[in-house]
Amino acid sequence: MNKKLIINANLLRKESEFRTKSCVAEKAIGISHAEFLNLKQNPLRDNELIAENVEQMYCDSNDVYHCLLIYDEEQGDGLLIESEGTSYARYAQYISGAKELVERHQNPEMALTNGEKKLHDLLVETADRIEVFTRLSYSEFSFDDVLQDLGCDLDEVKKMLVESAAEILNSRNNTLSVKVNDLDIPFQPDISVEIEKENGLDLPEEPEINMTM
Repeated sequence: MNKKLIINANLLRKESEFRTKSCVAEKAIGISHAEFLNLKQNPLRDNELIAENVEQMYCDSNDVYHCLLIYDEEQGDGLLIESEGTSYARYAQYISGAKELVERHQNPEMALTNGEKKLHDLLVETADRIEVFTRLSYSEFSFDDVLQDLGCDLDEVKKMLVESAAEILNSRNNTLSVKVNDLDIPFQPDISVEIEKENGLDLPEEPEINMTM
């Protein structure tokens, strides 16, 4: 059974238009579930966190709201607040999944698969190594040489690519199975994939490519 996505939200009835404002979270603060529940249930009461961060919240000349984001450390939802100089949530919006938004903003690599993270780390190492040699008056580089200097070869890079592609395919709802074969064995497919057939799907022309690689 597929796990259903649950979103905590306040649904408005028959809205003629959804008007949004640009909001900048100047500061994000995680609090306990009990503290968040109290803030959620009593947004018009004075709050110590809001009072301590009152200078972070204002609306600037470009009509951009600078806000405080307070979120539940345990359940993840939050409140985006612009107190307008007060110590309570004068302007506020409930933000479902606020903790995950904060963490992904602070650590964008969290959204990557394991294979993508390996590739990302290798790219950073490669760029760092090139920068070092550039400071030593080198200006032209062969990636084969740089990878070798890092103790990595193109076969390892290929493995990272295959693993990453397999992880991405596995995360898709229409994928039935993905199997990565032993890449050290020659003359066999690198990856075997089964995907659900979709009736009426407008497929592109079959690509001219040797799929056994």
